Amino acid sequence: MYNEALVLIEDLCVLISNLPLNHYGMPSPNRPATDLVNTDLQRENQYDHGSLATIIMNSEPLLTAEQKIIYDRIMLAVAAEQGGFFFLDAPGGTGKIFLISLINREKITLAVASSGIAATLLDGGRTAHSTFKLPLDVHNKPDAMCNIKKNSGIAAVLRKSSIIIWDECTMAHKYSLEALNRTMQDLNSNNKLFGGAILLLSGDFRQTLPVIPRSTFTDEINACLKQSFLWRSVEILRLTINMRVQLQNDPSAQIFSEQLLDIGNGKIELQPNTQCIKLPDNFCTVVQDKNELIQSIFPDIQNNYLNHEWLSQRAILAAKNVDVDEINFQIQQLLPGDLMSFKSIDTVVDENESVNFPIEFLNSLDIPGMPPHNLRLKIGSPIILLRNLNPPQLCNGTRLVIKKITGNILEATILAGKFKGKVVLLPRIPMIPSDSTIPFKRLQFPIRLAFAMSINKSQGQTMSICGLDLENPCFSHGQLCCVFTCWETVESICVS
Repeated sequence: MYNEALVLIEDLCVLISNLPLNHYGMPSPNRPATDLVNTDLQRENQYDHGSLATIIMNSEPLLTAEQKIIYDRIMLAVAAEQGGFFFLDAPGGTGKIFLISLINREKITLAVASSGIAATLLDGGRTAHSTFKLPLDVHNKPDAMCNIKKNSGIAAVLRKSSIIIWDECTMAHKYSLEALNRTMQDLNSNNKLFGGAILLLSGDFRQTLPVIPRSTFTDEINACLKQSFLWRSVEILRLTINMRVQLQNDPSAQIFSEQLLDIGNGKIELQPNTQCIKLPDNFCTVVQDKNELIQSIFPDIQNNYLNHEWLSQRAILAAKNVDVDEINFQIQQLLPGDLMSFKSIDTVVDENESVNFPIEFLNSLDIPGMPPHNLRLKIGSPIILLRNLNPPQLCNGTRLVIKKITGNILEATILAGKFKGKVVLLPRIPMIPSDSTIPFKRLQFPIRLAFAMSINKSQGQTMSICGLDLENPCFSHGQLCCVFTCWETVESICVS
């Protein structure tokens, strides 16, 4: 049992950091040298192929004519084994996830997404950064390579994959795609595009683009995939029919879909005095302030918060983290029960710099993508994971709800995705911010409250009931379109 436990722990270490257990000062398990490679391949081969064939047989007739054309084109490339580079342009509601999930069931397929939430919607999905071992500061490295060794498990999976699927790719920096291209060429020892592999990108350039710290709008545009030298080689496939409209058979849904495309395509004129757009009439329900917005999205939360289905269907989105934090604090105050506080341990990475950065200063830092120094929680509060702990089950972006609180471990239930309802344990872990000018380490639970989320963090998710706080307006390309794509119907939209 002792050796088996070490094997499981080392598998997680390799999956997350690409490093063996002895790197962290623990004893190495007794295993063959090739076992790590076999473990990754076994993970991709552990599916019931008979069941997958049945799913494909039952699902293929459900494809629309438009989806079937794209499916057949991809499957033709897979059968030819000659490589291929595709981009699936898919606005929200066009059935993209259904289509790529069907493609994902063919042979060995590696499915990743730029956001954690999008990764949870894919079978076996993981985040692109963790899977491809991309540098955290890839936006500063035009000649970057993925941190993947030729004899590693993930290298074997990449070489044997019949197709690599990258969802919500429009959020990725062009250097990420170029790093993958160079790495695949190195792994396959050739100069073909992506080493001769088939790569299917999917997403919507009407939504958010790469986040570049302290950047201008021009910087965002220059960083997107369309500006990469690789883009001239892509074959573009398009989904245009909104499946939500067809399923609802509602004329108002068709109007909403067209209005959403007008917003995404920049067809709505700016108001001359504010340089903002005016939302179309009957597009949403407008409320006066945050309090009314909270009451509209989370009515009678004191009696409903333990209903996980009710909780998973709703959230409030805002453009800025300061508004997200304010809303989260305000809603959590409405829950019954004791408020428990967990303070982080903050240290500088370089001990010689400890004089320049006192502990009190480090405690005051509140950095995007990091938990706060003072984390306040109640049982029943929804949270969002900030790090990949055990992909594909626990990815950066996974939403959970607090079930039990102890000093060093949080017990939580996954709210959505393939692992919905599963109870997991969350430990404190050390985290170093990727884009901070101050190199410090924070030991804390890798979570934030998730009654409200930032717009960028929510991309790829669909919710039944959702609010939007626009007291501070959207400030980046595609944020507004991204928000409205999350919603299923006009009736579910509430804007402050």
